[in-house]
Amino acid sequence: MNKKIKLTSICIIFLLCVIGYIYNTNNNISLQDNNVTYAISLDGKKTSSFPARGSYKVQVECNNAVGKWLYDEWKLSIEDMLGTSTSCDIDFTSITTKTLLSDYVISLVGKSQGTGKVINENGYRYEGKNPNNYIWFNNEYWRIIGVFDSATHGQAGKNLVKIIRDKQIGYQTWDSAGTNNWSTSSLKSLLNDYYYKATDGTNSGKCYGYSNTVTSNCNYTKNGIQSYYRNLIQSVTWHLGGYNSIAVTANNFYTYERGTTVNGSNPTTTTGYIGLMYPSDFGYTALESDCARTTLLSEYITVACAGASWLSGRSFDLTLTQYTTNATQTISISREGKIAARDAIGNFGVSPVLYLNSSVYLVDGNGSLDNPYIIAS
Repeated sequence: MNKKIKLTSICIIFLLCVIGYIYNTNNNISLQDNNVTYAISLDGKKTSSFPARGSYKVQVECNNAVGKWLYDEWKLSIEDMLGTSTSCDIDFTSITTKTLLSDYVISLVGKSQGTGKVINENGYRYEGKNPNNYIWFNNEYWRIIGVFDSATHGQAGKNLVKIIRDKQIGYQTWDSAGTNNWSTSSLKSLLNDYYYKATDGTNSGKCYGYSNTVTSNCNYTKNGIQSYYRNLIQSVTWHLGGYNSIAVTANNFYTYERGTTVNGSNPTTTTGYIGLMYPSDFGYTALESDCARTTLLSEYITVACAGASWLSGRSFDLTLTQYTTNATQTISISREGKIAARDAIGNFGVSPVLYLNSSVYLVDGNGSLDNPYIIAS
């Protein structure tokens, strides 16, 4: 896992091959490879190899180096080696009691998380300037928006964790035909048929920049959702209700998004694996103590609101929501941090959003940038 730590150019990755057996004083078997000695234990007992991928919490401690366990690749990384010799202890502890990630987030309600909190506000949401809501997903950073019940995602009796990619995947057109019907939009197809399946959508007829110009490379074979992580995603209902004004509060937008106000015969819901954030998701990322809930999302461009939101400052960001006064505009978030009505054929930033399935549990981490949540299912 490539966390944001400054590294030297020396980086050694150990696979399951090992060379040489000796014993050390802590009664664990030590293995030697490339001037590194490392000892492995499984539930407190010595072992001569890494266990197969499973439900384990892994702790790595190294002398003269920085060691960490790459859960997604299931191997050991040793970085920043100093000197000619390094020793590491790798301890695997079986997870016998699994804490669902959704339950864990809900348990944090009201507690400080970095420079933010988890607040029960139309969902259990991370709010504040920089809360500890980083999650390692798809070999990259994502962030947890919150935990939501079936009123948002349509999965009866389930609390699902909703996450957003920390960085945009590029600029794209919301719909190449210029309409604000998400169910038939080119971007919905691009995200669910190509990005979700980690395939090349460049020549799919869905990869468009401004005014139907193919300006973006939509080859998602490397940065699309990889097969292991696709198993962690839930297909859900996405609500498509909109409104005829941007001078609306987060609370009101939450209601409109789940309502029946649409342009013409546009549907009010659709299904899929990948979507975008809602305007209300953006509005709720600032704490009410900083940004009054009477503030209109069109006026969020203040230090108290956009300046106190962990989702602001991401350049232009598309949302899922249609602007219902016409058939050609959707609602986006400006780089200054307020919502605006933009042409569906425009070229704006895409931040994929998805729901994790209800069986996803917490393996490790505290949600900070240097120690993001590690998950499994």
